[in-house]
Amino acid sequence: MILPLMEENTPFPPPAEIQIRHLTGADPQTGSFSPELFAQIRRALGAGMTRLAEQGMTAENVTRIIFTLSTTDGFNTCFPLLNDLFSQTCPATTLRLVNEFSQPGQLVAIDLIAQPVHDPCHGLETV
Repeated sequence: MILPLMEENTPFPPPAEIQIRHLTGADPQTGSFSPELFAQIRRALGAGMTRLAEQGMTAENVTRIIFTLSTTDGFNTCFPLLNDLFSQTCPATTLRLVNEFSQPGQLVAIDLIAQPVHDPCHGLETV
């Protein structure tokens, strides 16, 4: 039996998500990379937070983080940083491994997926 396509019966469609892709830890002035994974992740996340702020969002809006890494050595040193940024929301996290990046010295690329805060009751009158 083939089931007919079902439409969602909600007057509140989910908000559109924003994807910030290919954040790297490159120094914006020199284009070079720190040899430490922590430093690259900190710089990439800093750039991501700036881009989120341009959209009127913060780390609390992030629903998913995708780390693409060429090594996991030292990734555990990033846990306090990640906890400080994302402890309120605990976004889903994906780790992907690659053999190497095309740019020498690059150890990580980060993608952030965020959604604006959606209050389904906003604008509705209570009776």
